Amino acid sequence: NWHVALSSVNAIYLIVDETDGKQYVGSAYGSGGLLARWRCYVETKHGGDAKIKELICDDPERYKNFQFSILQILPQNTSPEEVIEIENLFKSKLLTRKFGLNKN
Repeated sequence: NWHVALSSVNAIYLIVDETDGKQYVGSAYGSGGLLARWRCYVETKHGGDAKIKELICDDPERYKNFQFSILQILPQNTSPEEVIEIENLFKSKLLTRKFGLNKN
């Protein structure tokens, strides 16, 4: 079942705001893997991410335009430092700090 699969892996993911095409690169690691991280978005609509939170504050229905994709699956035993390093590579390649929704 896909719940088991998503909860048993770390991952780098992409959120695209279909309203304007801006992208956000994020990572999931630790207990619950990717499923736990994406559940956070379902519960909060912004996942705690600063720029996405601003969008939701300005337009509470904006989250309905978010498309989620998996950029890379990583084994559960990948260290948080390694996951963040890979996440930062994707942020640099996709220019999501300069033109997208990544603040850090």
